[in-house]
Amino acid sequence: MPPERDLAQAFKVSRASVREAIRVLEAAGLVKTHVGDGTYVETGSVENLVEPLATVVVGGRESLLEIFAVRKMFEPHLAYLAAERAKADEVLELKKILSRQRKKMASRGLVTEIDYSFHLSLAKMAKSQVLLKLYNTLAALINQTREEFLQEGDRPQKSVEGHAEILLAIEKGNPTLAKKAMSSHLRNIEREALRVGRTS
Repeated sequence: MPPERDLAQAFKVSRASVREAIRVLEAAGLVKTHVGDGTYVETGSVENLVEPLATVVVGGRESLLEIFAVRKMFEPHLAYLAAERAKADEVLELKKILSRQRKKMASRGLVTEIDYSFHLSLAKMAKSQVLLKLYNTLAALINQTREEFLQEGDRPQKSVEGHAEILLAIEKGNPTLAKKAMSSHLRNIEREALRVGRTS
């Protein structure tokens, strides 16, 4: 799991609150803390770890904030690993997905499924079964934000631009740049989704 300070910043809570939450998760057998090494999700318990989040994430602006908070915690790391481990054929597939997204956006078609395909491909390219399982478990919640807001305002264009930056970093084989591009992408679409949410 990310360090306490990152979790505290992501959820806008104190580090004491984060430590308490980790203690609860550890008592439930969902995570294990190794002194001096960090906290790890126990193998096979990813769904159990995510389930409480799923029950909390319900309608409205608070829902979006929760979903994006979770996405910002682990998707930049997925992009980092994807840039580090991507094979040439995987990068080519990502290019094809982005090309389809651009064409669909130009024709004002629904791009939610293509957007999902881009992020799922990144999760697979990271070659981490735990992170892929986490992404798949959260996919329904993540897709909720796409279904509701991806077609509104400037978000389709923001999505394409963000994906292009991520792809460029992966093509360069630059994990740090890919992580930064994903973080920026998520911030931008979160800002747009919340703006549209206020006016819809």
